[in-house]
Amino acid sequence: MKNKSNSEERSPHLTRGSVLDDLGFSSSEALEIKVKAEIYHDLLRYIKERGFAQQQLGTLLGIHQPDVSNLLNGRVSKFSVGKLIKFAGKLNLGAQIRLTKPKPEKLSAGAASGKTHKGVSALV
Repeated sequence: MKNKSNSEERSPHLTRGSVLDDLGFSSSEALEIKVKAEIYHDLLRYIKERGFAQQQLGTLLGIHQPDVSNLLNGRVSKFSVGKLIKFAGKLNLGAQIRLTKPKPEKLSAGAASGKTHKGVSALV
């Protein structure tokens, strides 16, 4: 029987705004992961809508079967943002990336001392 007291004693984990921040990624690393995930999500949705067979997809993208498998099974870390954009181009998809200015931060100790944190977000 499981010890209920251990699971009941744990308090829920609250993030500081982004799970990626909690995992220790820098803001630039987190941004790259978010952009890659958005590109991958849209690419995979298109691939599924079109119903490509793995062999056909490999031929269209110019990649071998193991890479097709990695792509279809969510192993996004195997591909760079640039590679995913190239895949989109080979499938005649367009891509648009927009950089946005950071949101104004509330006055904090860092801002009061003249230190500011610049952030960038991307829309794919």
